This record gives sequence, C-alpha cells and structure tokens, in this order.
Amino acid sequence: MKSLYFNFAIKSLISRAKQYQSLFAVCAVGVCVMLSVLMITDGMIDSMTEKMRQYYGGDFMILGDDTDDSMDYLESYGDMIAALKEILPAKTQISYRYKKDSGDKSLFFEGVSVKQRSIQGVVFSDEVELFKKFNFVEGGIEDRPSHDGLLLSQPAAEKLGVHIGDNVILLMDSDYGHQNTVNLVVTGIFQDSSVFGMYTSYVDYLALKAALGYIGENAVRNPIDKICVYYPSGTPGKKELIRVQRELEKRFNMLPLSYDKSIWQDCEITELIYALIPLSANVSDLQKLSMALQAIVALIVVMLVVIISVGISSAFRVIVLKRAVESGTFRALGMKPSGLMTLYFTEIFLLLVSGSLLGFAASLVIVKFASFYNLSFISGFDLFLTGGHLAPVLYAAEAGFLLAVIFVTTLAAVLFTLRKLVHISPVGALATVA
Repeated sequence: MKSLYFNFAIKSLISRAKQYQSLFAVCAVGVCVMLSVLMITDGMIDSMTEKMRQYYGGDFMILGDDTDDSMDYLESYGDMIAALKEILPAKTQISYRYKKDSGDKSLFFEGVSVKQRSIQGVVFSDEVELFKKFNFVEGGIEDRPSHDGLLLSQPAAEKLGVHIGDNVILLMDSDYGHQNTVNLVVTGIFQDSSVFGMYTSYVDYLALKAALGYIGENAVRNPIDKICVYYPSGTPGKKELIRVQRELEKRFNMLPLSYDKSIWQDCEITELIYALIPLSANVSDLQKLSMALQAIVALIVVMLVVIISVGISSAFRVIVLKRAVESGTFRALGMKPSGLMTLYFTEIFLLLVSGSLLGFAASLVIVKFASFYNLSFISGFDLFLTGGHLAPVLYAAEAGFLLAVIFVTTLAAVLFTLRKLVHISPVGALATVA
C-alpha cells in the first residue's frame, strides 16, 4: 500500500510539474541560501577560532600566581605540568610560552626595520601539532640546535624583504631595564594579516630568554607567563573544561572556572592559586562578534523556514482545491481521508526531498566558487580567512537539524491546511466544481 501511494505521488508530481515548479523553486532556493550562509559563516568562525588558538597557544591556558612572584618562572609549574599530563588525553599538547608585549620590539634586516606588537617565546618541538595549522608560504617550524629560529608573518617579511634562511636581528627591551639584540634565522613565513598574526613573531624560547637578559647568573631562571594546552583533534567543549577543572581542584587551589578573564586579573592574591582560562575568555570582544554572526545566521534561517513552510502550504492549498474532483473520485472509490492525507503528504515530502537535494548541490557549488577568491586585500577581514580565502565548512548535524526543522514545520503547515480538505465527499467535490 505504501508503494502505491509513493508511485502515485511520483506520477502526480511529474504530470503536474508546472503547478509544482514554484513550490520546488521555493524549497530549492531557500535550502541553497540557508546552507550557503551557514557553511560560509561557520567557516569564518572556525578560521577566527583557529587564529585565536595559534596566538594563545591552544584551547585553554593555566595561569598561576602567588605573593612572592615565584610563579613567573617555569620551575614553579612543575607539579601542574605533571598533573596535566595525567589528566588530559594522551595526544593533548602541553607546552609553555613567554610573551613579550610591552616595550619596543623591532626586527632589522639590511637597514630595514619592522616593529612587532608581540614576540612569543616558544619551544617549537613541544608545539608541532599546533604549528601544523599555520599557513606557511615559506618554510615552517625547525627545532634548530642553535635555538635561533624565527617565524614571522608574510606582511612583516615583505616589508623586511626576507626569506627563509636570512639572518634577522631582534632588538627589544630586556626585563632588566636595558636593550638587547639577538641574532635570529628565519625558518618560516606564515600568511596572516589579521590582528593576531601581522605584528606577531614566534621565536625559539631560549633566544627570547637571552634577549630578555636571562643570561649569565640569571640563566637559571626560566620566565614563563602561561602553560598552554592544545587539543589537536578539535576544540574541547564545556564538559571537557569542567572535567579538567574538577580534576585540578582535587590537587591545587584553583580559581572557579570562568569565561571572564577579568575575574582572574582582579583577583587579590593572598596565597598560591591557579586559574584555568578558556580560549574564549581571552577575546571576549571577538566572542561577541562571533555571537553576532551566529545571531544573523539564525535570523536568516528563521526567515527562510517561515518562507518555505508558509509558501509551500499556501500554494499547495490552492493546488488541492483545484484537484477537488480528483479528491472526490478517490473518496468515491473508497479511499479514506487518512489515505488521501497520506497521498498528499507523500507528494509534499518528495517535493521537499528533491528540492533540498538540489538546494544542497547548488550550495556546494556556491561556496566552492566563493572560496576561489583571495579576499585578504580587505582590511581586517583576514581574521575570518584561511590562507586568504574563505574556508566554508559543513557540519552535518547542524545542517541536518535545520533541514529537519524545515521538513517538520512545512509538513505541519500542510497538515493544518489539508485537515478539512481531505474530508471532502464526492457530492461536495462536484458542488465545488459547479
């Protein structure tokens, strides 16, 4: 019986192709626009998130503080690093960094200089997985025995006129009140003109340590400002962060987990205390931007769902009214209202499936076409790009949920439209025609 309804519905759609083409177009165009916007926006947010992960060293950081400032040095974090290795999944990347943002910092090459906003000291061998995500236009990371490696952005490299293998001088203020210079070798140039990458360079941790003046009798001190934790398989969710927080609370004095970094910054330190700082807590303004993009997409999706469901149900009502004689004939042949409803439902369902498939295919073409163009020339937009291009991404669960919403709302609207029409009697059908 089900195959009978299915076969008849297909024949009905084919024979009434002109009547159904507007409904088909509404469905196909709506799904195409929805999925295209969704994939592009999700790709933009993912690109922004990846740049944040690269700049801050991972998915969350561990900060520590006490009254005598001993937590400014690596040696005091030994127990915390050991605990993290026990708590976190096996492939999780645990590293440490020292970031120098204050003071003058410039790179020099053959009489040309470029100022840098941030110099980050990194143990490259500990962050291999993270640096694999960088978009290198030349070279890459290199764990040099001389510990003089330098990674810089393509805009900075072009201003200096350097390529991999060139020797560059870093001039910066030390932690002891004087200026130091250190010789570096360019091992990698990455493409990133966003706020996170254009004026940020990554140097070997020992080279930065020397530039900061930790040499001679001060060489035993290893300055760090955070422990970085990176999940190569993807950004951890809130459940994972809560799990790690609870495990650490069993061993250390921890500040409550918060997505507001100011709580840590404003905390009065009276004893040794640690804080787990999620990635989003470092960039609250960008998180608001991400939420704004998601809100816009949600608004577009809601509008499309309304257009599709209301448009199809209203148009289908007109089509069914024109088929009153056919409906009356089916009733005269013994078909029950439920059978008539099943028949019409099958037609709409097939229409939605075929329209959605076409819309999905069209959206893939659109996003592929959009990703061809290099948009890095747009000032500030590189934050949302990967390698200068849009990198659309399709999350099957998200797309499937939205398509399910369209199907459910449309079929519900059709049910509301047809609930009286399917009860038409043969006599009533003839009277309608007359």
